[in-house]
Amino acid sequence: MTNETEEVETIQWKRGNMLGKGAYGTVWCGLTNTGGLIAVKQIELNTDNMNRAEMEYEKIQEEVELLKNLNHSNIVGYLGTSLEEHIVSIFMEFVPGGSIANLLARFGALEEEVFCHYTRQILEGVQYLHSNNVIHRDIKGGNIMLMPNSEIKLIDFGCAKRLCLNMSVGARNKSSSHNRLLKSMRGTPYWMAPEVVKEEGHGTRSDIWSIGCTVFEMASRKPPWSEMPPMAAIFAIGSDSKPVPQLPEKFSPEARQFVQMCLRRDQNKRPSAAQMLNHPFIAKRKKSRIS
Repeated sequence: MTNETEEVETIQWKRGNMLGKGAYGTVWCGLTNTGGLIAVKQIELNTDNMNRAEMEYEKIQEEVELLKNLNHSNIVGYLGTSLEEHIVSIFMEFVPGGSIANLLARFGALEEEVFCHYTRQILEGVQYLHSNNVIHRDIKGGNIMLMPNSEIKLIDFGCAKRLCLNMSVGARNKSSSHNRLLKSMRGTPYWMAPEVVKEEGHGTRSDIWSIGCTVFEMASRKPPWSEMPPMAAIFAIGSDSKPVPQLPEKFSPEARQFVQMCLRRDQNKRPSAAQMLNHPFIAKRKKSRIS
């Protein structure tokens, strides 16, 4: 296990306060030697088991390779990587506004005009990912950051996966949904799509379900099925007999239909991110800002 990154010597930094902690590492605020603020995700490798450490490092390298090739205004910017002893550091753009989850905790549920503005940017970021054959697999309020100018940034690509496409002649004749499925449970229970919890194969449309759950979260402070313990929620999500939660009638018909379309249990009936960008909930707000 060697450090092959060229960025190691270019980013000198001092660790500040912790910005967040999850299953895939701890994120710190860092001050560079040029006075800039950055976010630094650190993952401590398991040195007690070198085989496991190698596997962990390979997974981190997958995340880094994804981030290095992404360039979009609604995706957090990648700055570099270093490996020192048994700690991997991933340097990223600092997003000072905190996450949507933090925002909901501070200010309560968002007004429809506000969460519509955020949703459009989430969709644009996800459309970019999908056009590059990447699925995020963990879209939720905690993984969506806010810049002071109301710009949204998708973060945390620890669960993300690049879809391996079989481009042989025979494969091109098959349905794209069949060729682009993954079969491992990844994500956070309340935002997981039915096909994810049932491990029956999922692709880009699973991100659309998570977007619907995130819109629900922004509108009500909590995702669908949040009144249940995680395992009960997983069973409810995967059960065809359990009704899918809907936004209350106080929201516009367009907003309610948008969430309904995202939360279709059959992934083949869910629209793509590009199609959802043209949904009246998004399109009418965009038009009203221009006029």
